[in-house]
Amino acid sequence: MSRFIPHTDMSADELIQCSYQALAVLSLCESAAWAIEGGSSAQSRAEIDQLADSIGSGLRLAIELLGPVHDALECHEGLKGGAK
Repeated sequence: MSRFIPHTDMSADELIQCSYQALAVLSLCESAAWAIEGGSSAQSRAEIDQLADSIGSGLRLAIELLGPVHDALECHEGLKGGAK
């Protein structure tokens, strides 16, 4: 499964897997953020910068993984006639 596959070409299982993968990435980002917040004074600025960069990369990946899920839900709700 690739985040570059249009949601219309993905099965329901693939869409659900995108959602679970995004949740896993968000969990890792949360752990990295807590590592920065609770870090010791021995943490170097370079380590903190690397963690912050990793959090940003992870969040961008989660956004990309949730894109097809959002598009599929939007399409589905649009078919019901209630989406805006």
